[in-house]
Amino acid sequence: MTTHTPYQGPVIAAALAAAVAGAGLPAAAAELPAPTQKMLAELKVEASVLAGMEKELEVPAAWIEGAKKEGKVIYLGTFNVDSWPKFAALFNARYPFAQVEHQRTSHFARADKPLIALKQGGRVIADVIGPVGARIKDYQEEGALMDLRELPNFKLIPAESRAKDGTWMGEKIKFWCMSFNKSQVKKADLPKTWEDMLASKAMRNGNLGITNRPHNWILPLWTTMGEAWTRNFIHKLFTEVKPQLRKEGAMAMVKLNIVGEFHVATPATDYRVAEFEAKGAPLSWHCPEPVPTTLSELVALKGTKAPNTVKLFLNWFLSKEGQLAIYYATGGAPVRDFPDITFTAYPSETRGKKQAVRSPEHLITEFGDMATVWNAAWKGAGGFVEEPARKVKTVIADVKKGGRSIAFKVGGDSHQAKISKSRTKITIGGKSAKRGALKAGLDCEITYAGNGGEAKSIACK
Repeated sequence: MTTHTPYQGPVIAAALAAAVAGAGLPAAAAELPAPTQKMLAELKVEASVLAGMEKELEVPAAWIEGAKKEGKVIYLGTFNVDSWPKFAALFNARYPFAQVEHQRTSHFARADKPLIALKQGGRVIADVIGPVGARIKDYQEEGALMDLRELPNFKLIPAESRAKDGTWMGEKIKFWCMSFNKSQVKKADLPKTWEDMLASKAMRNGNLGITNRPHNWILPLWTTMGEAWTRNFIHKLFTEVKPQLRKEGAMAMVKLNIVGEFHVATPATDYRVAEFEAKGAPLSWHCPEPVPTTLSELVALKGTKAPNTVKLFLNWFLSKEGQLAIYYATGGAPVRDFPDITFTAYPSETRGKKQAVRSPEHLITEFGDMATVWNAAWKGAGGFVEEPARKVKTVIADVKKGGRSIAFKVGGDSHQAKISKSRTKITIGGKSAKRGALKAGLDCEITYAGNGGEAKSIACK
């Protein structure tokens, strides 16, 4: 990697001001769309950083004409409610006729459900997805991914940020370390290395909360520190440190850290923590060495009904404007190289430290072995693991807590499924229904994430 890639020497956005002259925008900025001018002004970056944008937006005329006739693109991703409008406004200013709808989803809904739909009936329920994590191999083997080498800007990102066969491109770079509640623990008491964490008093007695996301921090350690070191680390983490094992996602973990559910949460990204700290939360971010660094990926499905819109969007995504927009909207570091500009919210936590880097290729070659070790330890310590979705035809035996969970028989065994008010699709007699309408005795087809997991859909006669 070059010395200017996002993996090296990061700085916060405010520090960019030192590299530019004056508070106003240069005259050249007047030629840029209004949302782009706004972005540059807020980041205090000169318009010259976008030099060459006209060339980067050159695409076949057929893409433009095709996109004008297509419907909207469904993008399953991880943008939050506030960040997507900021990002989309920049794209829409360039292509007002192109429609891209982002849906923030769980990893299961984002990576597994589209794959299940493809395998079961060849249905394409999403056009762009990112990230898909370890499922990348399954999509590749299914032959379901577009070849993104067709995008003019694909060749402009570093080789380690794009697939050789064009099946994925880098979305953004994340640093996965730990958040900590400043009112509960002192930064001086936090570990300098991951090895130190095993002996840290600040992590014992349930003060550390971890979630079942080993691909974000354990896999980078595995690829960098080696299998033997990581196996030992995992063993001691579960048997000696004994953290709280949580089923929440990364964002929810940070929120729980704020309210004092635990003193420290891992894994946590720098930009998510910075968002809450900027709003006054008693929170900050700390990174033991080596710094777990991941490159998340974007894929596009071959069967999309809006291929031209997909290509316009992803080519813009890889342009200088799109890459700067990633940091502007989400705080995540772009995969594209910006000379003398790098990005992270807590530069002192990453600068000069060894990094443990995980690429999508590592998810293919090393995730399986790591996951086997991690899952055994997680389950052995009592951690909840959501099973793959399964579909059964059965009769509801019991309804609990006003429909928040149901009990039923599967092959003679008693199973339960949780019912989400917003995520579980319920129909009774072909009509949409609320969970409170579920009754014992109803004959239903239930799609759920294994015994004790959440129901995806319930269709009753």
